[in-house]
Amino acid sequence: MILYTILPNEAVFPVDQSVYEQQKIIEWNGVQLLVERTSLTECRVVQVLSTDPQDYLNDATQPGQMLTLSTSPLK
Repeated sequence: MILYTILPNEAVFPVDQSVYEQQKIIEWNGVQLLVERTSLTECRVVQVLSTDPQDYLNDATQPGQMLTLSTSPLK
């Protein structure tokens, strides 16, 4: 079957809710990020949630980067 649509795949074929349960919004070095937990103290950046264009140019907060949370794990 071929489906022709302008909608993104996520709108047509939604992912399981458990994927979204692992995602949290955190503030890291003054930048709000949507992250996905990979372990108790590590997470992967999913999206930068900022209005400052300079935050998008920071290599440490690019989507896909791994962050180590040394103070406390995500709740």
